[in-house]
Amino acid sequence: MTSSPPRPLIVRLLSGIAGVVICLVALVGSLGAALGAPFGMYLVARWASRRERQPNRIASLFGAVVASSVLAMLIWGMVFLLMPRPTQDQLNSAVTEAQRQPTKLPEWYTRLFPQAARTDSVSQRLMRSPGFVRATLIMGAVITGLFLGIIGGSLTWLASMLLNLARSAPAPAPAPVEYS
Repeated sequence: MTSSPPRPLIVRLLSGIAGVVICLVALVGSLGAALGAPFGMYLVARWASRRERQPNRIASLFGAVVASSVLAMLIWGMVFLLMPRPTQDQLNSAVTEAQRQPTKLPEWYTRLFPQAARTDSVSQRLMRSPGFVRATLIMGAVITGLFLGIIGGSLTWLASMLLNLARSAPAPAPAPVEYS
């Protein structure tokens, strides 16, 4: 195992401050998903130690992102699950109202894609289907979870690296100069 070179106090202090700030930004920016990142990094370190290896940074980053993504998907899945659902009548009236609104596509678009100017009955039935709405909400939770997990996990991993740098060995004090 190689030890890290000694770091000056100012480098350690600035990396500690930056690590705390980035950790707070990750927590807020990922809407709580960053809380899963330390667990993922711990699992990667434990997996590496069981195999008598040193955990590397890429594996640690991957563990942080995956754990944050799983936590974010759970959070957003619960949000979408607890969200008030419209009744079938409300859904049908919203679809009917949306169909009454004229959607004017740009002229150049209808020239290039004339089939886009017509709406077919299959797409109308699809929009009224509760299964389609449910599948769209599930996919929205998964995509939102992945996006916020990547943000939270990578920023928390970065904060962890900076905080490890702040905890590194201090630089030795310079020897006093004796004047004779």
